[in-house]
Amino acid sequence: MQLFPFHRLKSFILFEQPFNFQYLTLHFRRTHEKHQEHFDSWPIAATRRKLINDFWFWALCHYAALVAICGIVFLGVLATFNISYLLLVLVVGILLYLPLYVLLYRPAFTGDFLPKLETVISEFEGNQRIWAEKCKQEQLSTRGLVLLYYILDKCAEINFLTPSDKSASLLLKIFGVSQKGLKNELDLLFKKEKRAKIEQRKQTEITKSFEEVYAIFEEMQFPKGVQMLKELEIRYNRPE
Repeated sequence: MQLFPFHRLKSFILFEQPFNFQYLTLHFRRTHEKHQEHFDSWPIAATRRKLINDFWFWALCHYAALVAICGIVFLGVLATFNISYLLLVLVVGILLYLPLYVLLYRPAFTGDFLPKLETVISEFEGNQRIWAEKCKQEQLSTRGLVLLYYILDKCAEINFLTPSDKSASLLLKIFGVSQKGLKNELDLLFKKEKRAKIEQRKQTEITKSFEEVYAIFEEMQFPKGVQMLKELEIRYNRPE
C-alpha cells in the first residue's frame, strides 16, 4: 500500500518546486529543446522568458489552490452552504493576493528563482560551448576536408574540383567552413608554384592533415583512397 506523499503536499504548500535547482535545470533543457524542434534559431533568451512566465503561472495556481483549500475548510466548518459565504471567500482571496505577492511571490522570484535561473542558463551555455569546442577539435582541418573530398572526387571520377571560387563555394555548402580558407587550400592543391613556397612550419601542418585523412580512409577500409592519398602526398613533398 502506497502512503500518501506528504512531502509533495508540503513542497506544494511551501511553494518549493519552482526553486528546486535540479528541477529547474531539467525544465529549462526540456523547454529549450521542445521549441528548437519547431524553430531552429530559438534563442536561450526566449526560453528564459518562457520559464519566467511559467513561474508566475505556478504562483497563480499555488495561490488559487491555497484559496480553494481554505475555502473548503471554511465552508466545511460552517456545515451549511450559502452563496454569500462563497462570495466572501472569493473576495477575501482576491484581497489577500496583493500582500502575498509583495511578501512572498515577488521576493521569492527576484531573490531565489531568478538567480537560480541565471545559473542554469550559464551552465547550459557553458555546456554548449564545451560541446561546440569538442566538435571543432574532432573535425578535420580545412586542409583535411579538401584533401578528403579531392580523393573522393577522383575515385568517383567526377573531377569537379578546380582552384576556383565555384569549387570553394560548393565545399562551403558541404562543410560549412570559411570559403576563403577552402579557396587557399584548393590553390595549394592544384598549383605547383604555391606548393614550392611552403615553409617548414606549414609543411608540418600539412603532414598532420594528411595523417587525419589517412586515419579516416583506414577506418573506412578504403585502400584505394589510401593509395591515392600517398601519391598526392608525394606531390606536396616534391612540388617541383
